[in-house]
Amino acid sequence: MHPFEVLAEPVRRRLVEILASGEHTTGELEGVITTEFGVGRTAVQHHLRSLRDAGWIDSRDDWPNRCHHLRHGVIEHIEGYVFDLRRLWDQRVGWNGEEQSPFEPQHTRKGKRGHRRDPDDIWLHALD
Repeated sequence: MHPFEVLAEPVRRRLVEILASGEHTTGELEGVITTEFGVGRTAVQHHLRSLRDAGWIDSRDDWPNRCHHLRHGVIEHIEGYVFDLRRLWDQRVGWNGEEQSPFEPQHTRKGKRGHRRDPDDIWLHALD
């Protein structure tokens, strides 16, 4: 699964953020995600399984808990895609750089489905 596809889903992105800090139990992850997103345990399990199937996390049984952690190399994998985008950006043609960037907030600019872009969204400015 492409890293941006994984990170496009807010629940999976949040799970990756939490797991970047270290190993956590299923219960800890469910507690955070259900509180922040208002989804049930089944949805959290689904996203953990998706991350595991994509090779992003490993899980181990530590009775009575199951512990999850990011696999080594995941961050480097993401950085690789960002590096490739940066390289393409640096080699771009057809834009002189003096115009306003499409990522800078504009009061009249709207994103998908009519929602305004959040200028404080860290993912929006990830390539800055």
